[in-house]
Amino acid sequence: MSRFTLTPRRWYAAEFIGEEFGDEIRSDSPIRVDAVEPANSGQRTFTLAFYHANYPEGVRDKRYELKTIERTSTFLLARSLEHKPARLLLIYEITWEWIERHFGRNADRDRSEVQRWLSENA
Repeated sequence: MSRFTLTPRRWYAAEFIGEEFGDEIRSDSPIRVDAVEPANSGQRTFTLAFYHANYPEGVRDKRYELKTIERTSTFLLARSLEHKPARLLLIYEITWEWIERHFGRNADRDRSEVQRWLSENA
């Protein structure tokens, strides 16, 4: 079974999970992966540099030190090593359905063009 892999310059759906998000305990955002740097420590840790589209302008470029909790063929679940209280990231393939559900965008576009559309509009 192949494992879900983050590819630089691609967009993904991300759920940020933690107490700081209030009653909802989560915040959703398209993210564009800019770089993935494994720590090569044997501890399942890595640095993720990404563009956080659903964050205030001017502070959207992020860099998190993460530890993988679970990695399947369809998602990656990781814990930030820097945030207190704990912050988890659930990352998976982005779809028009996900964008519609979380951001009310109209999906009348070619479904294969979600990556291009995000690059032009995020």
